Amino acid sequence: MGTTVAITGVNSYFASTILPLLETDPDVDKVIGIDVSPWKGGYGKVEFHRADIRDPQIADILAGADVVYHLAFIVGQIQDTQKALDININGSRNVFESCVKNNVSKVIYTSSSTVYGAHADNPIGFREDAPLRVNEDSYYNESKVKVETFARDFFRNHPDITFTVIRSALLFGPHIDNMFSKLYDLPVSSLPMGRTTHNQYIHEEDLGSALHMAMACDLPGIYNVGADDGMATRHAFAMAGVRIIPVPTSLLKLVAAVGFKLRLFSAGRGWVSLGEYTIFMNCDKFKQATGWKPRYTSRQTFESFLAARERDAKDNPIQATLSWIFKSGPRTRPTMAVLNVFRLGKVPGLRRAIPWMNPKKNSMSYLPVNRSLGQVVDQVLPAQVVHDFIDAADTYVIMDKCGCRLARKCQHHTPDIGCLFMGETALKMPHGVSRRVTREQAHAHVDRAISVGLIPMTGKVRVDNFIFLTPDRSKLLSVCFCCHCCCMMTSLKHIPGDYLDGIMPRIEGLEISVTDACVGCGTCVEFCGFGAITIENGKAVHNDQCRGCGRCETRCPNHAVRITINNPNVTEDVKKRIEQYVDFKGTAA
Repeated sequence: MGTTVAITGVNSYFASTILPLLETDPDVDKVIGIDVSPWKGGYGKVEFHRADIRDPQIADILAGADVVYHLAFIVGQIQDTQKALDININGSRNVFESCVKNNVSKVIYTSSSTVYGAHADNPIGFREDAPLRVNEDSYYNESKVKVETFARDFFRNHPDITFTVIRSALLFGPHIDNMFSKLYDLPVSSLPMGRTTHNQYIHEEDLGSALHMAMACDLPGIYNVGADDGMATRHAFAMAGVRIIPVPTSLLKLVAAVGFKLRLFSAGRGWVSLGEYTIFMNCDKFKQATGWKPRYTSRQTFESFLAARERDAKDNPIQATLSWIFKSGPRTRPTMAVLNVFRLGKVPGLRRAIPWMNPKKNSMSYLPVNRSLGQVVDQVLPAQVVHDFIDAADTYVIMDKCGCRLARKCQHHTPDIGCLFMGETALKMPHGVSRRVTREQAHAHVDRAISVGLIPMTGKVRVDNFIFLTPDRSKLLSVCFCCHCCCMMTSLKHIPGDYLDGIMPRIEGLEISVTDACVGCGTCVEFCGFGAITIENGKAVHNDQCRGCGRCETRCPNHAVRITINNPNVTEDVKKRIEQYVDFKGTAA
C-alpha cells in the first residue's frame, strides 16, 4: 500500500511546487488537500477538504496520513494582524497536535529565511544554528519565529515523528502571482535610501524537488534551501523596467503603514523592514544530506519570471494595457461595469443595434453537467461538445484568470480558472494574462473546471471581442466556465426570454421538471443567475428566462429538479448551430 500525503494550504503557491511531483510519484496513493478557499483542482490524487487549520476537525481530516506538509500560512498582510497571528501560530499548533493524534510518521514544515531577521549586522551565509531574531513590526517574521520555536520543543517530546523544517529563500518563478510579483508591474517604486540589499531566490522547481526529497529521506532537523547566489534588489527592478526612487527608511515605513491602513497597499511597514537588510543563507547542510542541488541561480529564477510575464515579444500598447487591467480584480471592475449596457436590452429598438445582443452575431449556450443527466443510460453529457470542439480546433488559448470572478470578488469559486478560446483570433488575446496551450492541456482545463462545479458555456460571444479588443472575423470560439454569482452573461436577464432564445438558446432538447420532492425552500431561486425561478404554491416554477444551465438541479437540497435531454443528437445539433456562427478550425501559426 502506498503513501498517503496531506497538505495544508493546498491551494497555495508553495503547494503548487510539490503537487505535480506527488501526482506522478508511484509511491503516493492519495493526497489529502486542506485549504480554507475552494479547491483549484487539477490533480487526480487530491481528496479535498475545505477547512480552517484552526478547526478541531483537522484531526479527523488527517486520519490515515503518513506524511504531512504544513504549508498553510498567511503571507500577504491582512488588516486584522491579530487574526493573522492567530491563524499562523495557533493554526500551526492545531496541525501539529493533530499529527500526533493520528500517529503521522513525518511532518514537513516550510519556514522562511526571514526567521533570521533583517538587521544591520546580518552575516552573509546564515547557517541553521544561527539565532532567530524578530523584526518587531513584522507579523510574518514574528509568526515564523514563534511557530519554529514552539514546534522545536513540541516535537522534541514526540521523537517518533520525523520533523523537518525547510527554511526557504524567496520563492519565485514563472507562475508567481502575489504581492512580490506585483511590485514589478509598477512603473515606479521605492527602496530604502542608502541601502544596498540582495535577494536570494529559490525557483519553483527547486523548492518542489527539495520538498519531495524531504519526504523521501529521513531528515529530522532544520535545513536551508535556496539558490547559491544573490541578486541586487535594484538590479531586479531595473531588469523589470521599474524606476526606483530612494526614500528615507523612516518615511518609507510611514507611507507603507498609512497606505496599508487606507487599503491602498497590500502590505505595511513590516515588509519594508524585512527588505531593509540582506538575508542570505548557506544551504550546504541540505545538499550534503540529500545530494540536492538547485538547478537555477537567483538571476535565472528572476529571468524565468520575466520571461513568463513577457512571453510574447509581439506585445503592443493595447495588449499591455489589457494585461495590466486583467491582472487585478479592482482594475477589472470598471471594465466589467461597461456590461451594464446589457440593461438597454429592455428597449426593443436597441437590442439589434448593439452587437453583443444581435442574434446574427451571437449564439451561445450553457452545457449543463448534472446528477440526473449522469443517470441516463447511454446519454452523452452536453459538455462533450466542448471536448469535440477541442479535437476539431488547432489553436487554444487560456486566460490565466476569470475576469468576472476577479471583478466581482467571487466567494464561491477560484478566479484561477479562466476562459478557453479557440480559433485564429484567440492569438490576439492580451499577452501576460493568457497562455497558448496544447490540445491535451485544453481538455484537462475543461475537466478541472467541471470538477469544481463550474458550468461550461460555449459559442460565438461577440462581447469577448469588445472586452479583449480583438477583431470580429467570426474566428473566435469562446468557452467560459460560469458560476451563478459572477457570470457576465447573467446581465442578459433583463432581455425577454423569447429574444434571448435567438442569442442564448437552451441546448436542443433540454427540459427541466420539478418533482413532488420540492418543498419550496427557495435555494434554486437564490442560485439562478437569470431570475428564472419563482416559488408558486410552495413549489419552484421555471419561466421562459431559463437558459438551462442546470445550476438549480445541482443546488437543490432535496434533488427535486430534474434535467432531461430528449434529443439523441444533442451534441451534433449544438455543434452545427455554433459552427454556423464561428470558424475556429483554421490553423494559426
